[in-house]
Amino acid sequence: MLQRSRPQNNGDVSLIGSYIKNCRAVAITALFLLYWVDLSGQNTAHLSMWIVRDQITGRESIDKFIEFADRNGFTDLFVQVRGRGDAFYKSSIVCLAPAVHDQNFDPLKYTLEKAHLRNIKVHAWLNMYLLWTSGERPSDNNHLINQHSEWCAVNADGVKDIKRKFNDLKKNNTAGIYLSPLVPDVNRYLVGIVKELVELYPVDGIHLDYIRYPKQSYDYNEVGRKRFIDIYGIDPILLADLNGSYFSRMAGENIEDMLEQWSNFRRDAITDLVGDIRSVIITTSKPILLSAAVKPDPFNARHLFYQDWENWLKNDYLDFVVPMNYTKNAGKFEQALSKIDPLISKERIWMGIGVYNQNRYDALTKTLISFANGYSNLAFFSYETFISQPDYLSPLLRAFQINNQ
Repeated sequence: MLQRSRPQNNGDVSLIGSYIKNCRAVAITALFLLYWVDLSGQNTAHLSMWIVRDQITGRESIDKFIEFADRNGFTDLFVQVRGRGDAFYKSSIVCLAPAVHDQNFDPLKYTLEKAHLRNIKVHAWLNMYLLWTSGERPSDNNHLINQHSEWCAVNADGVKDIKRKFNDLKKNNTAGIYLSPLVPDVNRYLVGIVKELVELYPVDGIHLDYIRYPKQSYDYNEVGRKRFIDIYGIDPILLADLNGSYFSRMAGENIEDMLEQWSNFRRDAITDLVGDIRSVIITTSKPILLSAAVKPDPFNARHLFYQDWENWLKNDYLDFVVPMNYTKNAGKFEQALSKIDPLISKERIWMGIGVYNQNRYDALTKTLISFANGYSNLAFFSYETFISQPDYLSPLLRAFQINNQ
């Protein structure tokens, strides 16, 4: 565990260590008190933020967020270098993002050079299974969705998302078109992306996002269904309709067992990918951290999205996770914290706090709740809010500094 001295002012210690219930009132009081505290001492925890891909298209914007991070004491940046199946770096596997207008410019290389001069760590943030989120196909014929549409995920209704209209995807409450974890070629492709990155770039970390299914009713891709049939003798599409005549011949416990097998089958496919990526990183012998942005409630993550992140940590597939605990509601925020297995070291959980969807008082409350529950490492989503609202960061930053004196 991190060792740190505490401020001598008992009132300030109580403010940060106490159980936070009243969202806005407590945050405003804290905001007032934070400006009266001596901030001498060194921070030892990680202060991080996500940098969305539209900020890394050119040198000027990169210089700005590096300078901002350095000036405000950020230790780590999650920089999005694979967004919608395209790359913000030089790749022989992934097509270059059209937003990078200068074909000779390498955004990741430039970011790493600038950040490392300031001793800021850069985690290459990769959207894994999420592939596309627009109503029109990408114009680049080399884009994966144009090359291998058969790799895409399928809902329980049997309709391929690649065939749906974009508005239908929004109604379906999915972010867009996903790749299928049950297609072996998909996982091999994604492992290859990471392998190329860690071999060519001195990244400090690989950060996996959308390392999950769109929702519980996925994935019925034909390849995955055939693999399941070969093992268990049942087409999983039948499991999506328990009122079907097929199940009238089966005992209830057999149905439940088969449903569990189908859940495990899908869950294991993602776990296998995480394990394979870990193996790739180990073979480099480089000090590269592997992390993932995860659903904040570990039960829901495991059973609704088949994202088994607690076990990924316990089996050392990941070095740490960042729960995307973006809710505005303080009670729900803390409730998610209470569901995390207490056997998992809090050092390995960097609490993700949304700043894009709430004011600074509410975000400050989430920050204090995190500290009160022993979570000293923070990640804010995202940098855009801080540059659009210059006064937003200061109370969060001072609370972080006080907590880590």
